Amino acid sequence: MGRSELLDRLHQTLRSHGRAVLTGAPGAGRSEVLDVVAATAESRGETVLRLTPAERDRTVPGAAATELLAAIPTAALAPLPGMSFRAGPGSLPALGAVPGTGLRPGSGTHPGAAAAGTARATLRTGGGRSARGTRTAGARRTAGAGTGRARGSGPLGAAPAASVPALLRRLAGEWPVLLVIDDAQWLDEESVLLLRSVLHPGAGTVPAELRLLIAERTAPGDPREPVAHALCGATPRDTIPVPPLDPASTAELLARHRLPRRLTDVVHRASGGNPARALAVARTLTATPPAELAAG
Repeated sequence: MGRSELLDRLHQTLRSHGRAVLTGAPGAGRSEVLDVVAATAESRGETVLRLTPAERDRTVPGAAATELLAAIPTAALAPLPGMSFRAGPGSLPALGAVPGTGLRPGSGTHPGAAAAGTARATLRTGGGRSARGTRTAGARRTAGAGTGRARGSGPLGAAPAASVPALLRRLAGEWPVLLVIDDAQWLDEESVLLLRSVLHPGAGTVPAELRLLIAERTAPGDPREPVAHALCGATPRDTIPVPPLDPASTAELLARHRLPRRLTDVVHRASGGNPARALAVARTLTATPPAELAAG
C-alpha cells in the first residue's frame, strides 16, 4: 500500500549490504513492511527467523537470545553437522563492555530467565529438510516462543542462550538465512552482545548467507545509541526511514478498513501520513455525530 518504492529500496539494500535498517515513529507501519519482506524471502526458500522483543524484555538479561533459541524446533537442527544440545541449562560467560557501544551486560542468564518477558520468536522456512539435510519441497515450519504458540521441544530447550551465535553460523552455512528483528529498541543488552558477535563486521566474519533486517523505533531526544548500530554497525547507507503515506495511500488504507474515503483529506492532514494515527482519526470521525462535525 503505497510502499513499493520503499520495498524496492529495502530489497536492494539487503542484496548489496546484507543488512537493512527500517526506522520510523510509532505507528509508521514498520512491522507491516517487515511482513512483506519476510514473506518474499520465504517464497524464495530462505529460512526466515523473526524476533519481536517487547518493552519489558529490555530489562531481562538474555531474553531475546533465549527466545530466539527456544523458538527453533530441534528438527530444524538435526541435519546440521556438529550441533548438539544435550547440555543442561547454563549461564552466559562473563561479558565485558563492548567498546563504542555503551553496552554493559548484566549478570548472565539461562533459558528460564526470559520467562518474565514477552519476546516472541518464530522460524519459517520456504522448504523443509530431510534427515540428510536435503530440501523437500512444500514443507513449512512455524514455531513461536513466549506467545502461547508451540515452543521448540527436545534438548534444544535446555541449551544456553550463548549457543545462539554458533547456531546462526551453522544455519547460514547450510541455508540462506534472513534474521528479522522488529522493535529492536527493546532488545536486552546481553542479547545485543551475543548477536553482535555474529552480526557485526568488527567482531568477526559475518556469514555470507546470513542477512539482517531490523526495524527500530526512533524518537527525538532519545539518549540511547541506536541498537542497530551496536548490533551490526549499521550506517546511514543501510538505514531507510519509513516515509509518510501520501493522500492516495491514505485513501487506500481507509478503504481496506472499511472507513469512508471521503474523510481522506482531513485524515491525511490530521495524521501527517502516519497509518496508525490515520486509522485512529478516521474511526474517531466516523463515531462523531454529523452535527458535531459540522459545528467543530
